[in-house]
Amino acid sequence: RLRHVEPRQQVEFFNVMDAELIRLDHLINQLLEVARLDAIGHEADPEDIELEPLLHRCAGLAALHHKRVEADVFTFDIEPAVIHARRLPLEMIFGNLIDNAVKYGAAEPKVGVTVRLTENGRVVTQITDNGEGVAPHMRSRIFKIFYRGGSELERRQKGTGVGLYIVRTLVGLLKGKVQVKDRPDGPGGLFEVDLPGRAIVSDSLDSTSLSETTGEPECVRPNYS
Repeated sequence: RLRHVEPRQQVEFFNVMDAELIRLDHLINQLLEVARLDAIGHEADPEDIELEPLLHRCAGLAALHHKRVEADVFTFDIEPAVIHARRLPLEMIFGNLIDNAVKYGAAEPKVGVTVRLTENGRVVTQITDNGEGVAPHMRSRIFKIFYRGGSELERRQKGTGVGLYIVRTLVGLLKGKVQVKDRPDGPGGLFEVDLPGRAIVSDSLDSTSLSETTGEPECVRPNYS
């Protein structure tokens, strides 16, 4: 015999189911995008993506997801940069990392986002949090699919162990590298993403990259052939 459920409880149950369906749909779409990029290559339908607004958008979505005020959580220190790629993989990479930084931060999370350009035409993005950080012996494991750490905080948080696997796979397809490092300024997590890119030198997205041989600015051809 089915137990009677009060209307208020029915609404709560439906809200939970709806949230879980949205989360699963989001996860499935991300896995499909990984498979698609793996099949057709990362250079399909690329565009010039200005990194700063993309990172702010990811931060805004993470703040909304965790019911936080963006200005209370995030600090930004971003050198203007462009990455030539599909937008969705970049949103998935940085969306996952920024959301994790809020999720696994302290009770009052503080997340830092910095972007630096190197002399050899790379864009290095660091995302820091004020949580427990990642123990050295776990750093090679956390990017494996379905891996979930054993800390009490990780057990309390919802997750599938797929997000960082997606990050590592997409970064690799974009000819980049992702690492976990120690924060130089204290405890917490630090994820670093190194991708090919270039500096913005005007509002019109005209840009230069640095010559790998001389270190001097050189013109960037718009056709990327």
